[in-house]
Parts: sequence; C-alpha cells; structure tokens
Amino acid sequence: MPVTSRTGWLWLTAFVGIGIAVGDVATGAATSLIGLLLVCPLLASTQHGWRVTAAVSGAATLLAVAIGTVEHALGQGDTQVRLLTLVVAGVYGTWCAHRSTSLQQQLEKVAVAAQRAIIQPTDFCIGGLEVSARYHSAAAQAHIGGDLYAFANTPMGLRLLIGDVRGKGLPPVHLSAAAIGHFRDAAYTMPDLLDVVRELETRLAGDLGAEDFITVVVAEVDPHHVRLVNCGHHAPLHLPATGAPALLTPPVPTTPIGLAPAPTVQEIPLAAGDRLLFYTDGLAEARDRTGSMPDLQVIGQLCTEARLDGALDTVLTALDHHTRHSATGDDIALILLQPAHDHARRAPHPREVRAFGADGATRRAAGTG
Repeated sequence: MPVTSRTGWLWLTAFVGIGIAVGDVATGAATSLIGLLLVCPLLASTQHGWRVTAAVSGAATLLAVAIGTVEHALGQGDTQVRLLTLVVAGVYGTWCAHRSTSLQQQLEKVAVAAQRAIIQPTDFCIGGLEVSARYHSAAAQAHIGGDLYAFANTPMGLRLLIGDVRGKGLPPVHLSAAAIGHFRDAAYTMPDLLDVVRELETRLAGDLGAEDFITVVVAEVDPHHVRLVNCGHHAPLHLPATGAPALLTPPVPTTPIGLAPAPTVQEIPLAAGDRLLFYTDGLAEARDRTGSMPDLQVIGQLCTEARLDGALDTVLTALDHHTRHSATGDDIALILLQPAHDHARRAPHPREVRAFGADGATRRAAGTG
C-alpha cells in the first residue's frame, strides 16, 4: 500500500529505524547496521519540515549511541565513523527540509498572487444583466485551492464558468488558469453551449493527470433565460422574486471534466426580480464545529439585499461566523446575477442577517445591534 500522508511517512521512518536497530542487535557485535540509520532523517526530509527532520535525526543518533553502548562498540573507530556519518546525514537532511519548505512557501506566495490576479472580485452590468462575483477564503487555515470562475460576453449572451479543481496546493492553481483560458477561447468561438463544454474537455485532456478532474457549471444567460450545463458541480440556486429558492439540479447528472462527461443542457426562464447564485463547495460544504452544513434555502434568504455585492458580503459574513470554530476551511467562489434595473426585491437590514445556526435558521451574530 503506498504511503500518501505525512503521518504515514513518519510512521514508516520510525519502523525503518526500529527495524535497523532490531537487526543490528540480532546479528550481534560482529555486524554493525547503525550506519543505515541515516535513511531515517533522509526519509523525514522528503515530507516534513526542518523541525521534524531535526527531531528524527536526533532520535536516530541517540538510537545509534544506545546500540553502540549495548554492544560495547562506542570506542571502536568504525563505529565512531558511522556515528559521524549519521550526524552529517541528519544535518544535511535538516538543511534540505528547510530549503524545501522555504521554496514551497515562496511558490505558494507566487501562486496566491497569481490566483488573485486571475480570479478577481468583480461587479459589472452587461447585456441586460447585473453580475457580482467574489472569491474568498472561508477560514484562516484554508489552503490554496482550485476554485475558479470566468466570464465571456458573446453574441449568444453572457457565458460564465464556475468550477472546482480537485485537490489543494499548487497543481490546482495551474489547472484553474488552464481551464479559464480554454473556456474563454471556446466561449467566444463555439455557438453551441454543449460544444463549449466538449471543447473544454478536449483541451484540458493534456493538462489533467490520471486522477485529476474539474467540476464545472457552464452557463449562458440573458435577461429572460439561463441555459446550464452541469458537469458534476453543485447545482446553482434559483432565487425567484416570488416563491421559495430552488436548486437547478440537472435532470441527468454527469461526471466532471476529465472523467468523460456526457453533458446535457437545462433551460430555465428568468422573470423580473429573479436571481441566480452559483457557488463552489466552500459554501455548500462549510461546516461548523458540530459538523452541520448551511441550509441553501437560508442562504437564499441572505441574497435578498438590493445590491448584489451587499448580498454576497452578507453571505460571506454568515459563512465566516458559521465556520469560525471549525477545524476545516475551504476557499469559496460565488457569482450572483439578476436582470438589470431590477428593484423588485425588498432588502432586509444587513445587520439582521449575519449567521445561521446548526438548525439552518438565521440568527443575529453576537455583537450586532
């Protein structure tokens, strides 16, 4: 079974060290295996920072000294050479771990800057539509993620993409940028929405690894209709001016991009006062400390402020309160749109809707008036 976690690598390192020690004692003083303990700090340095690597190096050195003491071999020249080699290997492994961590931090800073440049908050009015979009980290401990969105104003209407690349860290940032670029190319050149998705799948085939995929919703919107293609993503939320919010779940679900989807098109009429909320799993799967996730019906209530940007800010504030004491966090991409010049909605006082409880009911946050 492959070792896929840092904890697993640490256990592997411990087992290797114990195995070498047992083997050395079992073979007696005639055969010394303590030099092999240098494998331990080198293994640790491949997956851990310099502190853990230094601790492993120290433990390996102490273990070697203990073995030498048991075998009465510490005074022998070859044992001292092996101990010195082990110390040097530990120092080298610690230096490598520190260098790798520093490089990783620098790359992540560059990736964050690139991600913010690619996916910027935006508010605009075009083609008879008002649009607001936000990208937000749901918690201080959130990692670089693969959430993405993009827009293209085409003769067929405003086309948009929202999606989530599997995984965290640097690779999803690369895939996000590739997906956005391929979407924009296809959105302007493909008259049919299904062809846009098929072209996206074809072009991303060279970028996606064997286990990579991207959940996406591709939409084509005008003031009276929205056409959707959903490939394994969370269903958008339709917020009618009158009536309850409804998820636009595809009648025939399909797989994400990268897993050979068979997409179909949904068409939904838009009336005056209607809104559409597109989102990623940072919203749909946000958990509080009890493990409860937000009710999308309640989120729909938070989207009723007159200004779209104010509505999204209210949703993000509620999510911050919801996940404040949670051990998990994820990035969030949100798009809220409506037909332009629409004032049919009544806006609740923005300080009255700040959070939602585990039961899904809206409530005031502590400290609000």
